[in-house]
Amino acid sequence: MAAGTVFALRSGETSQPVAGATVALSALSPAGMFSTAYATDIAGQFRIDRAVLLSPTPLLEVTAPGFLVRSTILRRDETTTSLWPTSSPTGLDEVFSSALVYSAAACPAVNTGTAPLRKMPSSTTTVNVSFDSTLQDAAAENAHRQAINRMNAALGGLHQYQFTTTTGQGVSFTAGIDASAATCTAGPEPLRAATVLNMANGSIVGGRLIYCSVEAARSVALVLHELGHTFGLRHSLSSSDVMYCTSGRPASFSPREALAMKLIAQRRTGTRWPDNDRDTAGPLARSSQTEVIACGV
Repeated sequence: MAAGTVFALRSGETSQPVAGATVALSALSPAGMFSTAYATDIAGQFRIDRAVLLSPTPLLEVTAPGFLVRSTILRRDETTTSLWPTSSPTGLDEVFSSALVYSAAACPAVNTGTAPLRKMPSSTTTVNVSFDSTLQDAAAENAHRQAINRMNAALGGLHQYQFTTTTGQGVSFTAGIDASAATCTAGPEPLRAATVLNMANGSIVGGRLIYCSVEAARSVALVLHELGHTFGLRHSLSSSDVMYCTSGRPASFSPREALAMKLIAQRRTGTRWPDNDRDTAGPLARSSQTEVIACGV
């Protein structure tokens, strides 16, 4: 990495420059190992003041008031980095972010911050939702179409969900009814649905929506909840969010949920809490795996 290379920090919420941030760099230069710190200017930029070798991996740690600490690495092809706010007018805060994005999708929700961030490949443009032979119901189709419209409104163009009669191109999810599924019969609380995520190299590449009854498949709020899982969201601790696990959830995403989805899209699959993408190859040791998320009434 040549001396004079300019890097920039942006708020993931507003895309505005982040001035006054401290960027600590530990790396190897032709003269040997070094550690130094830079302060971003009014444009949110800092300039590397010496040549930096890319092996061993140069480590960056970014601290700025109002944002989670970002632990990342110097990448030749990434000269702009976004920061995740610790609080937001939308109501997004550290507890919400940790539970919704970085915790196992338990029901009721938990806040552990120990799970890797999940998302679709950044190249994904279209997400297909279709019914299998067990779910051929006009009211259920209407509920899915309504939920898809609300999902797209919240995403603001990040991906385009669509209801189809075939799997088509892009990431695909098939919905059906299976009252005998383990997620419909196990546990002390009555369950209504589950999302099965198929993952390759840590990214969500498709899956299945399982409803325990046709009535469940007709609920716009529940369908939207399951679609949230397909994007990579876990469960919220608050009944004011679509991603709340049990009854009482609304049928439209809250502003903070929409913001979380925007911030997820700006990150690498496998990012760890609070905002660490240094070892995103870690969760990818298994080339393919399946995750099942069960949801209550």
